[in-house]
Amino acid sequence: MTVAALVVSHNRCDLLRKCLSALLAQTRPLDEILVVDNDSSDGSADMVRREFPSVTVVRSPTNIGGAGGFSLGVDTLLGHGHSFAWLMDDDAEPREDALEPLLSAMHATGDKPGFVASTVLAPDGTKIPSHIPLRIPVAENHGLPTPPDTYPAAHSTFVGVLINLETAGSTYLPIADFFIWWDDSEYTSRLQTLAGGLASTTSVVVHPNKPEWKDLGPRLRFDVRNRIWILKHRRLASARGRERAAEAFWTGIWAQAKNARRKDLFVRYLVQGLWEGVFTRPRPVLPARRTANDSPWTESGSRP
Repeated sequence: MTVAALVVSHNRCDLLRKCLSALLAQTRPLDEILVVDNDSSDGSADMVRREFPSVTVVRSPTNIGGAGGFSLGVDTLLGHGHSFAWLMDDDAEPREDALEPLLSAMHATGDKPGFVASTVLAPDGTKIPSHIPLRIPVAENHGLPTPPDTYPAAHSTFVGVLINLETAGSTYLPIADFFIWWDDSEYTSRLQTLAGGLASTTSVVVHPNKPEWKDLGPRLRFDVRNRIWILKHRRLASARGRERAAEAFWTGIWAQAKNARRKDLFVRYLVQGLWEGVFTRPRPVLPARRTANDSPWTESGSRP
């Protein structure tokens, strides 16, 4: 059994350095650390090669977003033959003993869960609401046993979640077309429908508690479009994942309308997101080791 860490980074050299240092300090050493560099212009890739020679770097020639980076990284680690992938933002710092509880929970179930999520804390030690995995009844979790210090979880963010690559190899990759936002809850809820999911209360990853986006600006396009994609296409996410995507959809748009500094740009990004969400569809991509004939994407007119 081997476990690799996957970090997606874009122009955050100093934060990436701290993240990699924390990963290398784990009490259970990682078998590989993979950084997907999203065409950074701040020398991040060179810094990793110079200061962390044991770390593998895959550099995208363009910025493919967090979603594209995690999609590329998961596919790469599947090709490397690892058992598990530990996903991490470049501004996250796992505590030195954060990996061990995740692997313990995974092994206690016979390596069955699709994922085991970490507890994500702000630097002041408080929980970050947007990173708390939704607790679900045991009956919704494939009859998966619940080891000590864990609970059944519907989905997770990509901050410190341990992915079972055997499960990941049976479905398509994180949806790169999302670019940013909603790719994590969509993907992990899909893994949960296949094999169940757990959240650990003792594996801790520290992550900045970013202020609420009062004005999403151009990001509104991705927020609206990606939510609609999840709600439209039943092969995406799970019922719980769709509930999360629908949560506060219109009230959120109304709040954005009130807080937008440029109302004309708000209308442009909203219309763009609505149009793309309704009239386009994301392209699911299978892991490289699978073929189109294996695709679980069976909606009429769609293809991998």
